[in-house]
Amino acid sequence: MRKILNNDHSVSIHPSTIVFTVFFLLTLYLLFYIREIVITLFLALIFMSALNPGIKLMERKLKIPRAVGIIISYLFVIAVVAFVLILIIPPLLSEIPNLMNSLELPPLLLNMTSLKFSVTEISSLLGQAQSSFGAIYDVITSTFQGIFGFFTVLVMTAYLLIDRDHLHKKVSWFSKDPHHLELAKELIDRVEVYLGGWIRGQLFLMVTIGVFSYIGLSLLSIPYALPLSIVAGLLEILPNLGPTLAAIPGVLVAYGTFGAPTAGFVALFFMLIQMVENNFIVPKIMQHNVDVNPLATILLILTGLKVGGVLGALLAVPVYIVLRTIYSLWLRESANS
Repeated sequence: MRKILNNDHSVSIHPSTIVFTVFFLLTLYLLFYIREIVITLFLALIFMSALNPGIKLMERKLKIPRAVGIIISYLFVIAVVAFVLILIIPPLLSEIPNLMNSLELPPLLLNMTSLKFSVTEISSLLGQAQSSFGAIYDVITSTFQGIFGFFTVLVMTAYLLIDRDHLHKKVSWFSKDPHHLELAKELIDRVEVYLGGWIRGQLFLMVTIGVFSYIGLSLLSIPYALPLSIVAGLLEILPNLGPTLAAIPGVLVAYGTFGAPTAGFVALFFMLIQMVENNFIVPKIMQHNVDVNPLATILLILTGLKVGGVLGALLAVPVYIVLRTIYSLWLRESANS
């Protein structure tokens, strides 16, 4: 027991407190050092939370073995993604040339013969070309790293799904107390319900808003309806703010193509989508799932974007849901102790 004297008062510091503090700081440093592995594991946890309810349903209702259910779930997800890509990519590619033409870029290649370069300009161009090759190499490298990371997440998700019913028993590495095992099981179950429910709800909302936006913009004959609707669906991750941001490019395209009256109709259309979403779709989808306050969601995403870029913004709300679940269990245990 160490005592620190200050005038007539003394503060006692137990050696175990010092050991715990040092261990805690070292753990934080280790987690930061292996943060990419931690992020990969967390992504696998997210996918597990989204897929496990369907696999449990196949086990219970159809008597399908868990391993077979995991394979079926993976094949279903791959089939859905492939179907969506086949549905989206051809018309999206057909609209890209029109978009490029609308930008009215100068015909650079046609004017190359009239350009004259000095030695300094040629060396500058060569330097830019070298940096461009470096940028291309970085893009290729990051692409392969992304593909490898994606398959790593899929493999880790599969292992988590296979061992799902026994994950809470890993706590026995640190404690043999049955209450701690039960608490770990409850935590994992809650995280799966809240996190998986939120993710499935958000995905459904993004797809629904994207489809509704495409149908409405197509009926109004707005150019580039497909990319505009994809943007609207992706921005659905930002509640309330997302639909407003998604309306801006649609209104601008409508105004530049058909004028103010059509732009007004597009603005009214996006307002109608937001009203239907807030009053009917969101309450129906999120009534059985954990609901995160819209303002809190925006702040979390902006904070995640500042701290960890795009990936940080995508993981901000799931991290918040997990931490909130841990905190609620801690409060309950503190009140009961």
